[in-house]
Amino acid sequence: MATSIDDPVYEVFDVTKEFDGKRILSIPHLTFSKGKIYCLYGPNGSGKTTLFEILSLLQRPTHGRIVYNGHEVYPKGEGFSKLRLHTTLVNQNPLLFDTTVERNVDYGLRIRKVSRDERSKKVQECLDVVGLGGFQKRKSRTLSGGESQRVSIARALCISPQVLFLDEFSANIDYENRIGLENIIKNINRRYGTTIIFTTHYMDQAYRLSDNVVHIFKGRTVSAHIRNIFRGTIKKTDRGMVFENDKLTVLVKSPRQGEAVIAVPPEAITVSRDQLSSSMRNCLQGSIRHIIDDGKSVVCRIDTGEVLEVVITKESFREMGLEPGSSVYLYFKASSVEVL
Repeated sequence: MATSIDDPVYEVFDVTKEFDGKRILSIPHLTFSKGKIYCLYGPNGSGKTTLFEILSLLQRPTHGRIVYNGHEVYPKGEGFSKLRLHTTLVNQNPLLFDTTVERNVDYGLRIRKVSRDERSKKVQECLDVVGLGGFQKRKSRTLSGGESQRVSIARALCISPQVLFLDEFSANIDYENRIGLENIIKNINRRYGTTIIFTTHYMDQAYRLSDNVVHIFKGRTVSAHIRNIFRGTIKKTDRGMVFENDKLTVLVKSPRQGEAVIAVPPEAITVSRDQLSSSMRNCLQGSIRHIIDDGKSVVCRIDTGEVLEVVITKESFREMGLEPGSSVYLYFKASSVEVL
């Protein structure tokens, strides 16, 4: 999905973090738009957790500015109280009080002096959203790990946050429950327009769930190494498993159906001026929009409805006589399509 920056909820300017004189984070500029889902993704020690904790007020930056809804949080602090009031964090291992689910979920409303009737209505609504309607009187200690995480999300949702932070929200949960939590988060985003910022160690989850993946490596944001990423639906047909959206249809190898994100590696695509007799089951026709010489090879951006990047050798590029506007065919195997 394209991410608009016209209506930012967060802006980060020249933010750094140092420990013992060593700089571990250096972010020149980042924008988080209202109503979008973002993932901070990177290996252990990359700085993603540090940035996440700075954004969620668990750490202070050493230098730099952070602006929330037009109010400076750091260094002036004028937006600090607004940010504290309108954001909430769900940890990887949620701490639930040893009481009922209802008393856990309505905690934020009780300390805000909300009436009992209003609390009851909001708890019912939030438990319905996370798929735990009717759990109000259940004791927290009887819940499974997946149920506990859903209760913690319902508790966070109960105060109607503008920004919801999720730290490794599906770690140590099986695949089926992980997908269930992802669907809950997407529903929260769509239903309430909540901006969501999360961390994960699952690359497939990062691309499946978020509008924008912020890759962090050695304390800096870096360009994503995955290209040709598309959102759509996988379904079973008489041709096999097919991924499609309103602009693209390709055959894939996938054990699952439903909403999906795919990536087509640029190096796995064969470019031809003419139609080929090939065992590769995907064939797309398009025209070259841009040509980029990256030194060792040539990158072509080809419009087939969706724009795909392909990487070809300079020799092949010269032999085919390619130029902007050239009509070409793209071939690639169903097995080369990565389902994220």
